[in-house]
Amino acid sequence: MNKKLQSGIAALALSISFSSNAAMLAVETGLMDWRSSASDYFGESKNNNPYIKMIGAHGTALGDIYGHVTLENFDNTDIYGTEINLVGQINIGETDFNLYGQVFDKSMPVWGETNTLLGLSWDKNYDNTYVQLAFAAHIVNATYKAFDSNFDEQGFNGGYAYLNISHDLSLFDQDFKFVWWQEFYFGRNEQYLELAGDMEDFGFNGQLRANWIINNNWSVGVSYRYAENNLGKKGYHDAFFYSVQYKF
Repeated sequence: MNKKLQSGIAALALSISFSSNAAMLAVETGLMDWRSSASDYFGESKNNNPYIKMIGAHGTALGDIYGHVTLENFDNTDIYGTEINLVGQINIGETDFNLYGQVFDKSMPVWGETNTLLGLSWDKNYDNTYVQLAFAAHIVNATYKAFDSNFDEQGFNGGYAYLNISHDLSLFDQDFKFVWWQEFYFGRNEQYLELAGDMEDFGFNGQLRANWIINNNWSVGVSYRYAENNLGKKGYHDAFFYSVQYKF
């Protein structure tokens, strides 16, 4: 197990261990079914790829923290990858505004990125609906061995915006959860765009997700995942993700 993955798991465990109140821990597994817009370009690294994910969240009166650690393509060592994401918000007084911080690390055999995002966010609950907005500066540390061991990019990489809307719904005595989130990147470094393959200054990626909550522990979901000038490709590419989740 690499050091980044160990650190990610340790940070996730720490984030949910402060208190048993308002804490969540879940394990999810599924299939990433990338469409031809992705697989024709990326090959087997974005085709029909399995994943397993550990998810944790914890909230207090001071703020909240969310994290996940994902293993991708664990059945193929040539394209095996890890994803670590930690997001924290510190409440600003009695307002709905927060100090916002995020560290997102993506590592594959021939490239890796660590993205740090620092800024402000706003979030609010409306009955069964949750809305979150964030704006942040983007700092990147990227290395792409596929080009050259010295071909890397570090430092300020423009701005970041995030929108997340979730809604809980009950239909025919069944519980469902719908989530839409999207990230926007802008003002990015030209060398980074060439390095990462995004090419265009403005890019975005997001996900539409529907979960059927079977009971307090089990749920199944289907997601539509998409990106434009982001996630390593100029233009649009997309996928459907199918998942099963167990919540402890």
